[in-house]
Amino acid sequence: MESRTITVEGLRTRVVVEDGGVGRDPIVLIHGVGGWAETWRPVVAPLAAAGRLVVALDLPGFGESQAPGRVSYFGPEDAFYPRFVLAAMEVLGIPRAHIVGQSMGGAVAYMIAVSAPERTRSLVLVAAGGLGREVAFYLRACTLPGIGLLARLPRPKNAARDALRSCFYDAGRIPEEFYQEAVRYGNASFSEFIRAISAGVNIRGVRRPLRSALYTGPALVVWGREDFVLPLRHLADVHATLRQAQVALIDRCGHMPQAERPDEFLAATLPFLDRAEQAAAA
Repeated sequence: MESRTITVEGLRTRVVVEDGGVGRDPIVLIHGVGGWAETWRPVVAPLAAAGRLVVALDLPGFGESQAPGRVSYFGPEDAFYPRFVLAAMEVLGIPRAHIVGQSMGGAVAYMIAVSAPERTRSLVLVAAGGLGREVAFYLRACTLPGIGLLARLPRPKNAARDALRSCFYDAGRIPEEFYQEAVRYGNASFSEFIRAISAGVNIRGVRRPLRSALYTGPALVVWGREDFVLPLRHLADVHATLRQAQVALIDRCGHMPQAERPDEFLAATLPFLDRAEQAAAA
């Protein structure tokens, strides 16, 4: 994977690129809140090996990307996150792509597909925020008044590592490099984490505007059966907003299927991407 620095909407932005050739639609990977581009590392090379350009980006304020300042992350008008990702695609010369998002990144991917269907070849949602209301209590608690001030204080020594472990069913499957990156990126981005999560979640759960739009294009939803961050119950009404959704459930898997069970993730995702391209060509 090649790390590049580009400028998007005036912000210094890091992207990680794996170029598997030309002729197939690119893939854009969007991480979750508090995440970073390398959370997709286990699947980037196999996705690119099929002959695609694969781009994973650090959202503003996360990883090594510059923080955005005061923005309207999810709208309701001129939402920053989908606008930013589409602008990054412009800078990278990507007119249309398979849009793949995990957790909060799934909510961003969903908004891109709804607002710019002509830029979206297909949509892959991985344990995505916005399909249901329920969220783990520790995330809802991060939206309480005064938490933003506490976020400026030094975090407990193991906070980033503990947060990462909460996203896995089997913590033994977490690579050591993930722990190192969680400490390096997670602690530095915690204030942005609080601002971003508060924009999409309140103490009752996911805010309703994230759950109201309809997408009718090809969609795949991937979920770990043992996801304790966003529970499997979010899939109860998935076809109300994703008319063509296919669903892949992965056993013994938590909130980050692409990292915890990459083989199973790829077994569901690669054939779906092929089918979406074949349908478009037909």
